[in-house]
Amino acid sequence: MIMLKQTLQSWLPTSEKVASSKMMKLFGSRTRDPLLWYVNRRSISKAVFIGAFFGLLPIPFHSILIVIAILLLEVNLPIGLSLAWLTNPLTIAPILYIAFWIGSKIYHVQMIDKEVLLTTFHQISTWLTHFGHGYIDTTITKVLFSGLLIEALSFSLILYVVTLISWRWSTIHQWHKRHI
Repeated sequence: MIMLKQTLQSWLPTSEKVASSKMMKLFGSRTRDPLLWYVNRRSISKAVFIGAFFGLLPIPFHSILIVIAILLLEVNLPIGLSLAWLTNPLTIAPILYIAFWIGSKIYHVQMIDKEVLLTTFHQISTWLTHFGHGYIDTTITKVLFSGLLIEALSFSLILYVVTLISWRWSTIHQWHKRHI
């Protein structure tokens, strides 16, 4: 545990460095709360859950949602924020494909072909860029959004459990090393 904790603490940025970023200035001095920088099993695993959940949802300002959830639950801020980068240009296609696949299984519809997929993505991007004005075919988007929610929830729960188990294993391993 000590080795894992020290590794995480050396990797994480300081509270002053994060608090000085433009986005964090929105939240004032709350981001410097020592509880948000504490490295322990519960804080890290909950931050992993929050960051993975919102990080997998390709929605605008998901980093702000992560910070709000972290401030409310008082868990590790830098770990949660680092997981906001799960959705990026390299991962967005697999994330959306898996979400469509999950959604098509829930609603018992055929997997969507390339043309319908591109049309839906275009409708969503037009709707987002015009701040909610425009047409979206809701029959396809409910498949996508349902799949995204289930995918984000499932993946974040898996990462939460893996983090807890890994931390526990590391603690037991370090304890055995000291006592042998």
